Amino acid sequence: MLMGNKPYRGKELQIFSDESSELGCILSGNDAINILEFIHRSLACNEKDDFISLFAKIQELFPFDFACGMLGYHDNKDVILAQRVNISFPEEWLIQYMTKNYLQRDVIVKETLTTYTLQKWFDPSRKRSMPAEIISLCMDFNMKKGYTYGSRPFGPQKNGSVFSFAGQAMKYDRRTEVILGYVTPHLHLALCNVFNKKQLELNSLLLSSREKEVLNWLKQGKSSWAISIILDISESTVNFHVYNIMQKLGAVNRPQAIAVATRLGLIDVD
Repeated sequence: MLMGNKPYRGKELQIFSDESSELGCILSGNDAINILEFIHRSLACNEKDDFISLFAKIQELFPFDFACGMLGYHDNKDVILAQRVNISFPEEWLIQYMTKNYLQRDVIVKETLTTYTLQKWFDPSRKRSMPAEIISLCMDFNMKKGYTYGSRPFGPQKNGSVFSFAGQAMKYDRRTEVILGYVTPHLHLALCNVFNKKQLELNSLLLSSREKEVLNWLKQGKSSWAISIILDISESTVNFHVYNIMQKLGAVNRPQAIAVATRLGLIDVD
């Protein structure tokens, strides 16, 4: 079985294997392998250097000269920047962009943090045009084309993400857009992991001995009722501990709490 002009390489590529679909026509087997390798690396991303190294893998999928990422949100008036990682944007460009407060005038960033849809730079069909000063700054640094994409906040998190790719040789095509659709949510999670790690580690220190007991029984697949019998406490008390655990670890459900706790070394891996 072939995918595009590349051989099909196993069940792990099944999500790309429908040759009658648009994806089967656009993405090759090699694209699929590279995307899956990128996803695997992103899941193990805990440090800033790990996050930065992900972009070398993306460059194997499509060309770009400049990239950066940020976490933040748009409060209907201003863009609130929580964290930023510069991958390869020129430092002089960033200095001018930030000191002249272009972040608050950048319609692409605002649109991304509002709709979380893929944005083409300098798109003439855009309802609100990019300020001429920002366009001029980009042109001065050969940022003639670019894409910006982001992901909505996950679970209780407040910050969404914005990732920008630009350069002189950037191409506007459906293949690049499909690839960005796959990699962007994983970039978001990886960036959140990097910046949330220290906070999670601090929160984990605040877990009580009882909460750690409950966590270990959750890992064993025990229900609240079963844990209440084991620990000789009420089921409502168990649920109260579970709620506190999820709040402290930033988890939206029990499996995610277990996964976060395992990553932080709060519970052992069998």
